[in-house]
Amino acid sequence: MSQSQYPKYLRVFKLGVQSSMEYRTDFAFSLISAFFPILIQYYIWSSVYGRSESSQFFGYSYGEMILYTIVAAIVTKIVTTDMAHAIASEIKDGALSKYLIQPVSYFGLKLFTMLGQKLFFFSVMLLVMFLTLIYFSDAFGIRISFVTLLFFILSMVLSLLLNFFISYTIAAIAFKLSEISYFFEMTGLFVIILSGGVFPIEVFGSTLNEVLDCLPFKYTIYFPSNVINGRLTMEEILNGLLMQLFWLTAMYLISRAAWRAGLRKYLGLGG
Repeated sequence: MSQSQYPKYLRVFKLGVQSSMEYRTDFAFSLISAFFPILIQYYIWSSVYGRSESSQFFGYSYGEMILYTIVAAIVTKIVTTDMAHAIASEIKDGALSKYLIQPVSYFGLKLFTMLGQKLFFFSVMLLVMFLTLIYFSDAFGIRISFVTLLFFILSMVLSLLLNFFISYTIAAIAFKLSEISYFFEMTGLFVIILSGGVFPIEVFGSTLNEVLDCLPFKYTIYFPSNVINGRLTMEEILNGLLMQLFWLTAMYLISRAAWRAGLRKYLGLGG
């Protein structure tokens, strides 16, 4: 990405912000929809803990599990993106061709569009999360320091970028598959589950957890959720941030390699 292209990407970023502000109804519904999974999980876990003599499941007390459910649902809404569907559609209908002849990077255009679209949503959802944590601070014994808050925001930014790289890599599958809508629905749900967006990854057991430690998914939802809810030590937070940086680099390289391989098969029909 050359220095002369930065003003172009800045304009793309601003257009993304404007786009997110124009569709306020969609934003409102997206905000409301974040609370449905929380309600469902609340009743499920309340039933599980209420019918058991054990005060903990998978290392979580009832309060810790409800707190994780709330935080993870909000984090999931912040870091997930439907960019893969849009990219795949442009590949299939040939619209990608018009971007390839422009003096800008398609990757850069999609990245800065996503960042612009997420800025307002990111800010509002973080505010909702902090208000929620403050409200439940006494019940859950939450004490958020300024340093923890900074690390959480940093981990969320890295999570958003990492999730974009993962989605961009998955979107490259559209170069090879003729029908990809069901594939994206399946992989999207699969990634969210492995990332800890539905329930803590401890429920998978120690063996699968060791495998997930070596994959990027847990660092998009599970890790930032546990940064803010106080379950991680400072050493674990720093190690997690380093893993996020490692996977950012790795997924960037993988995504670019996947796209170079896909473009060799791209016909540009319909564009």
